[in-house]
Formats: sequence, structure tokens, C-alpha cells
Amino acid sequence: MALYKSLVRPYLKYCSSIWNSHFTKDIKLLEAIQRRATKLVHGTEHWKCDEELEYLGLTRLETRQKLSKLKPLR
Repeated sequence: MALYKSLVRPYLKYCSSIWNSHFTKDIKLLEAIQRRATKLVHGTEHWKCDEELEYLGLTRLETRQKLSKLKPLR
């Protein structure tokens, strides 16, 4: 989990905030990268995406992006 959160997730978070993915194809591409990385790091290659994310205590990047838009800027 620490490997994913320290090496992969920061890049995906940066990419999603910079690109601000309005297009479904971009969102799906970033989600696919997240799925691939979590499967490699955690060995859950036979699980469904939602089951895997729930088990790992993660959320979809699309959900995180929507939540970050709701937070007020300081």
C-alpha cells in the first residue's frame, strides 16, 4: 500500500488536477492506470475493480477529483 501511495498515486493526482479530465476517455485512461498499478503492487489481479479498491481502502480517481472540486480554496 505504501509503495502505491508514494510512487503511483501522486502522479495520478497531479495528472488529474492538471488535465481536469472532462472527457470520459481521459478519466477511463487514468482509472486504468490506477487499476493496473494496484494489481501489480498488491497482487489482486483476479478481483473486480470496486472490490479491490474497497479492500485496499482507496477510492476511484474520478471520485477523488470530484471531492477535490468541492473543497474551498484557501
